[in-house]
Amino acid sequence: MIPMWWLAVLVTIAAVAGAYATWTVARVERLHRRARAAETALLTKLDDRAETVLRFVGNPGFEEVVALALSVVAVPADTQRQRELREYAENDLTRALRELAQDPIWTDDLESANRRVALARQIHTDFVRDAVASRSLRVAVLLRLHHRLPRPQYWDIDDPVQ
Repeated sequence: MIPMWWLAVLVTIAAVAGAYATWTVARVERLHRRARAAETALLTKLDDRAETVLRFVGNPGFEEVVALALSVVAVPADTQRQRELREYAENDLTRALRELAQDPIWTDDLESANRRVALARQIHTDFVRDAVASRSLRVAVLLRLHHRLPRPQYWDIDDPVQ
């Protein structure tokens, strides 16, 4: 017969292991939710920047930038292919805006929009990095969370503040 204290030790070990597994699953899921929320915020800031650029319709010298902003707004980011096209369009818009940064028409609104995009991009990158790292935790692999949760993707866009 097993002594009673061994049973208490086994129950304690099982409870600690279960609590750790539950905590890890909750953490991995929370990091994935945060990565999705950060991506939504990044897309919102990118759309806001494009809308700010569209206010310059009709100003000489801004024709190319306005056309690029229209192409950014026209491309959703639903599928992987659309996402790649959106990244290319955003990079083109960022480069064009960087060239116009010395223009006297350049406003604080555009500069502020670029700073907000840069901040949202950094936050998104940090959350995606943390979510991807959490997928390789031993408990997450054992519970096959990497199969159940979609892997967050980085946005490969230029830093608009440089």
